[in-house]
Amino acid sequence: MEKKDKLFISIYNDYYSGILTEYQSSIIKMYYDEDLSLGEIAERLNITPQGVRDALKRAEKTLIEMEQKLGLVKKSEKVKSLLEEIKDQVNEEEQKKINEALEILNN
Repeated sequence: MEKKDKLFISIYNDYYSGILTEYQSSIIKMYYDEDLSLGEIAERLNITPQGVRDALKRAEKTLIEMEQKLGLVKKSEKVKSLLEEIKDQVNEEEQKKINEALEILNN
């Protein structure tokens, strides 16, 4: 998996973690956000590295399918891009509102 794809899995987890089990979401966070190895995660969870890998692959598949169906990450990125594009074309008060909207989208 390319570095870009790994970043997207982490972002997808931010958006769709609610549809994963807590266990799956925690494995995604440990692997992608904390950069732990399969062995380190296995040790923490007291399971085999293969068990971690299997859970990780199932969770990744679910996240990718959700983004393909709902497209929330893609839509959010497009809205951010459009807001950034128009931000310099409006007055200061409107820029503050755009910045507030961007902050909401980034959190």
